[in-house]
Amino acid sequence: MADAKTIGAFTEAVTSLPPNKRYILTHTPAGVSVVHSSPPQLYHGREGVGGMARSYATSTLPPILANDADITAYLAENGPASHKGTNIVIGPGEVAGVHEGNGKGGATLLVVDIAPGGVSQMHRTVSVDFSICVLGVVELALDGGEVLTLNPGDHVVQRGTMHQWRNGSETEPARFVAVTLPCEAFEVGETGRSLREEHLEGTGKVGRDGSKL
Repeated sequence: MADAKTIGAFTEAVTSLPPNKRYILTHTPAGVSVVHSSPPQLYHGREGVGGMARSYATSTLPPILANDADITAYLAENGPASHKGTNIVIGPGEVAGVHEGNGKGGATLLVVDIAPGGVSQMHRTVSVDFSICVLGVVELALDGGEVLTLNPGDHVVQRGTMHQWRNGSETEPARFVAVTLPCEAFEVGETGRSLREEHLEGTGKVGRDGSKL
């Protein structure tokens, strides 16, 4: 939904939906579980389509939580796991400069708000994604022609599949939450083509086409 050409300024809202809170938890020196912080969600997107907020992210799998290293990396202004990162997936290419971990990428938690009538580009990523509709009606269109209608609680497991997100309403905004994990590239069907991230220009909302929803 957003790319380098159209991100613009970050904002705490991209539709009329109320802000959502995300609580990051940790431990005191005595080992007691407590809330570390709850910073506001920062969205990037485009008017009339919607936007995406990186609610949390790690730059390693499994995550390294010791000494709150993951929280420090997430709250940083830059870096592969920064809250201001705009990648859907944190793959090997994004963590090339990270010395910890196995270099295969990290986990990403995304909150996506779609404006009434909003449509993303048709796209795929090198990942397995767990996407859950939480507000409104979200449609998921596949390049094979199938269209799924997701109501709150309905969810999909993306496995490198080519897809497009749509708001099923022309009058009400919608929201889904997704967790993305990088996967090993594999042959797509029997095409001889290896899975790679793709965003198909011209398949998004007319007049507001753009990538990365």
